[in-house]
Amino acid sequence: MAVLRGYAHCETCGENYILRAGIGTEKHQLHTFDCKSCGIPISVIVRANPPHANFEPEENVIIEENEDENAIVLNLHPFFAFNSDEIHNRIAFPSLLYGAKIAPYLRLVPNKNFLGIQSQDIALQFDVPNASNLWNTVKNIFLLQERKGQIKSLNKAIKYYEKQRQKCFVETKISSSSEVAFNFFDSLFYPRFEKLLQPTIQLIYSIKKAHTEKFFEFLKFYSQSIKAQHLRQYLSIFSDYFKIYNQLSQMVVHSRIGDEDVDDKIVGSKSFENVKLYYGQAYESITTFFVTFACLNNILMGRSYDKFQSMTLSKYIKDVSKEKKANPFELTQPFYAFTDGLDSTLRNGSHHASIWRDGEKILYRSGGTGAQREIAYSRYLHLCNKLTISLAALFIIELELGEG
Repeated sequence: MAVLRGYAHCETCGENYILRAGIGTEKHQLHTFDCKSCGIPISVIVRANPPHANFEPEENVIIEENEDENAIVLNLHPFFAFNSDEIHNRIAFPSLLYGAKIAPYLRLVPNKNFLGIQSQDIALQFDVPNASNLWNTVKNIFLLQERKGQIKSLNKAIKYYEKQRQKCFVETKISSSSEVAFNFFDSLFYPRFEKLLQPTIQLIYSIKKAHTEKFFEFLKFYSQSIKAQHLRQYLSIFSDYFKIYNQLSQMVVHSRIGDEDVDDKIVGSKSFENVKLYYGQAYESITTFFVTFACLNNILMGRSYDKFQSMTLSKYIKDVSKEKKANPFELTQPFYAFTDGLDSTLRNGSHHASIWRDGEKILYRSGGTGAQREIAYSRYLHLCNKLTISLAALFIIELELGEG
């Protein structure tokens, strides 16, 4: 990816900066960082039409024309984090390191090469360009689908989505809302998305085959009682994610490929006020949706969907605490894999806003004794992404159920 270089100084104290920003694939990229001298946050916008881009001032910053030789170098990137020795390095290129991380997972298009050499753009292969804006189209497709008399508008929106994706993959063919959702989230979050989704879909098909009558009793309950509510909540939590996508996307590669070596990573842009509540919101959402797995697991065990080993479905929904919602299916690995990244103490801090940032660490207070805990800022973003990928896979599963 190209690197945009610019010069700026803090409007509060006058500290000078050399800004180096990876252009990425989002047209509007907001970067926020603490001034090294006075500590007041500085915000700049990268306005991009790849491969061209420019810096624009947002808050507490003046963009300069010329470089100050004593200026502080600050590296920024919308999709990559930095090692501690890179964040202020004039020649840091994290895309080289991350390119090696991503390479084993790329789904290259056959025969697309130059002189026999694969020449495909990693940014297009391992990302969805302008994803935050494209999400609005995805969301609108599902809103239109829920409204009567909107078939023409729905088909127009689906066709628009298809054309946007064909800019990257000419062979893309989309004909339904569920295909839109799968194409979008699979492109944005593979391979972790697939590793969660595929074994779970296979298990659900086996449950359907072995316990057909009980399975369709559950589908009737699902369609009548929870489908519409869940859809609204999915659209809401994903909308929250894409509002802060430029923040969370800095660590998303790690979440996608299963790389847990994140605690020493440093992200250039830190807008903690915008992300501090997201983990709690994602935790609340996914544990609410676990009722789907709990009911399917009851059927897998040979019971009716609403009969647990020691309680009723009503009790599970109303009385079981969020951190215990996965207990009924803890021995069913494809379902239980969706709990990876759940931390009830972090949820308590995030959900109740008892959480704050101190440099590269996040401090928070848990429930119970209210003991203070800490987590690396980079890991917090990592966990937010892990929960979002799990939510995306579960969303596709529920779409499959909704279609019978």
